Order: sequence, then C-alpha cells, then structure tokens
Amino acid sequence: MIDAIKKVPLLVPLVLVMVILSISTDTFLTVGNLENVLVAAAILAIPGMAMTFCLAMGEFDLSIGSTVSLTGVVCCSALIAGQPVPIALFLALAVGAVIGLANGVVITKLGVTPFIATLATMVIVRGASLAYTDGHDQIVSSAGLKYLVGGRPLGIPMPIVLAVVAAALGWWTINRTRFGRWVCAIGSNRDAATMSGLPVDRIRIAVYILVGLSGGVWGLLISSQLQKGNGQLGLGFELDAITVVVLGGTALLGGRASIIGTLLGAVMIETIRNGLNLLNTPPAYQRISVGLLLIAALALLAFRREDRGAKPKRALAGVQESAA
Repeated sequence: MIDAIKKVPLLVPLVLVMVILSISTDTFLTVGNLENVLVAAAILAIPGMAMTFCLAMGEFDLSIGSTVSLTGVVCCSALIAGQPVPIALFLALAVGAVIGLANGVVITKLGVTPFIATLATMVIVRGASLAYTDGHDQIVSSAGLKYLVGGRPLGIPMPIVLAVVAAALGWWTINRTRFGRWVCAIGSNRDAATMSGLPVDRIRIAVYILVGLSGGVWGLLISSQLQKGNGQLGLGFELDAITVVVLGGTALLGGRASIIGTLLGAVMIETIRNGLNLLNTPPAYQRISVGLLLIAALALLAFRREDRGAKPKRALAGVQESAA
C-alpha cells in the first residue's frame, strides 16, 4: 500500500480534497456532479497525455491553447460551409498536426529553443485564428459534433471513453515500447541518447506532432460543448495542460513520465474547480488556484528530486539494445 502511494503521491491529496469538499457542500458527492467532474477531467487529461511525452522529453509546448482555438474555428467553419462532420473533424486534426510539425521542425532543424519556438507559434496561431474568424463566433448546430461530448456509448460519457483509451495507449507506449523508452532517454540526457544512435530529431518532431494533434482533439471537444468556434477560445489552456502533467509527477526536466499521475492531476484540478464553483468562488480565484497548484507541484518535485547523476543511467538502460 505504501509503495503504491509512493508511485502515485497525488492520490492522498486528491482524497483529502474530496473529503473536504463533501463536508463543505452537500451537492459535491451527487452522481450528476461527480460525472461532471470526471467529464471535465477527461477533456483536460487527453491533451495532458500528449504533454506528458513532451515534458518527459525535457521540453514543453506553449502553443497548445492557440491550437485549441484554430482547430475549433476550422471545424466549425467547415460545418457552416456544408462539409460533412468527418471531413470537418479531419481538417481540424490536420491543422493541429501541421502546427505540431512546424514546432518540431523549427526546434530541431533551426535550433530554436522550445520556449521561444512555441511561444512564437502561440502568438502566430492565435493571430491566425482571430484573422480567420474576423473576430466573430462560428456558431453551428451539429448533432455529429455534439456527439463528441454528449454521446454515451454503453452509457459512459464519450470524453471519459476517449480519455481512457488515450491513457491506455499512453501508458503502453511509455512503458512497453521503444518509442516511450527513447522519449525518456532523450529527457535524461539528449547527448547520450544521440551517441547511442537514437533518431533524436525524428522522435522530438513526432512528440510535437502528437501534442498538436491532442490540441486539435481538445479544440474539437470544446467546440462540441459550446457548439461554436472562437478566436479567443483556449486562452491559458497551455498552463492547464502543463500543470496536470507536473502535478501528476512527471519530471519537468525530463527523464520520467507518469500517465496515471497525469490522469489524477486532471481529476485534482477539475475537482478543485468544481468545488470552488459550488462554493460560489469567482472565476479569477479559480485561475489563481491553478497557478498555486503548479507552484506547489514544482516545489514538491524539487523536494523529492532524486540524485540527478544516477538518472541518465536508469533512463538509458537498454537503449543501446533497442536502437540496435
């Protein structure tokens, strides 16, 4: 039991938060409210899975919030133009993938640092989204798009189904595939990974494409909820995506990833937001709470950080074999 708690340290604080909220408000533990929390957490966890790979690689992507906006307006505009739902969804995901590819190429081939490259992309994509809509909402009424959030296969809300599938694939990739080991190896020591023969640049580009695609999925889910696209959607979402990953225990400096931790991080954030809503807390303070959670998670990681000198050996174990 103690070993399990050490592997998933966020579990105990999450339980404590839920106990406090159940005492503070009578409506927190109702079935409908808990389902709302899980749906919101699932929507946040999906891009969190992709961001987990990025942080495990020792990098991050600040453009995901802008990607949410642009992919949402592309999808809704395509629907307004009379395109079938599958085509509209494909176009939105393609836009997300292209944004991720652009980030990866600029970072790996032009040598621009991830912070500067994705910050620039964030501004460019946000501007493109506003220009594309001319500042106007792209309002739709699409049952097919609505199914992404409102559908209930086997009685389970669709976002939860998607998050479970994403978590299963993410866990399997990180723990059972060469790609997952290579991502963590790059985060541990990029130079050593290069010397071991790993295709470092291709892996980094693939991870950024994955993050771009997840931003596209996030944009589709938000547009499905609101039934509209808007150039202002997704503001600050990059903070949420990074926070759930760090809160879940993935090392900010790379080399280690926790998919289960990311899931719990999403549940933690949405539980707190839900509780603050039930307690009639102003939205501004909800944003403050996310920032405080990020600071607390970083402080905890710094406190619990293992000997950095041993990390490259652990993360690169077996990499030469995999690359051979």
